[in-house]
Amino acid sequence: MKIQFLQKEIWLQNKKYIVLTPAFHTKDIFACEFDKDMFMIFGNQQSLQYLACVLLIGADHRDKIIHVTNMEKDLPIHLHRFSHAKKNNELVFLHHSLQLNTHQWKELRQKANQQKGTVRSFEVNPRKFSDLDYDDYLMFHYKENKDKILMKRDYDTLFIIGSKIVFEYASGLFEPLSRTGAGSFLRSFGHDHYHLDLFTRNNQGLCVDYYDKALWNNHLKN
Repeated sequence: MKIQFLQKEIWLQNKKYIVLTPAFHTKDIFACEFDKDMFMIFGNQQSLQYLACVLLIGADHRDKIIHVTNMEKDLPIHLHRFSHAKKNNELVFLHHSLQLNTHQWKELRQKANQQKGTVRSFEVNPRKFSDLDYDDYLMFHYKENKDKILMKRDYDTLFIIGSKIVFEYASGLFEPLSRTGAGSFLRSFGHDHYHLDLFTRNNQGLCVDYYDKALWNNHLKN
């Protein structure tokens, strides 16, 4: 699967940050805080495959910040019950090693929005980690494993901060959901989803849900 980003180089307090922003469609991606430190990401088939690719690219480029922009500002009415704020959040993926202070994000984002950037293309297989078994995930059950996702929400942005292996393994849950989500909804009119709590710290939670606005609207009409 080929996807494109705009690459931008931003200087902030004598440090250079490389920011990738999507050149692909992101209007069908939604992110919110369901409860304190419990986060949810929604997408349709194409969006979930894009997000699997974003995680894989993030895994292999620890020097880059991936900023998923151009999302809708508000959550669709169908998703209001999953967030008290009713506002959509942009997504940022980055490695722990970048040590970005999220309080700097407003200024960094403003500078990035002022740049046109240069086009970068990536060839990614969103199914690369979709066939892992129990033994593969076993390492994440142990307290000694430090490869965990940390999440923060600030400036209407959900930061997903991790490492190579946790981004790779988490990506494997997005693509299968992209293929089963529509069928599950048509059978039961519920949200097909995966909990990614195995990859998060004990005091946080992350859930990825299938959501297709057109399907939901059609169901309500009928």
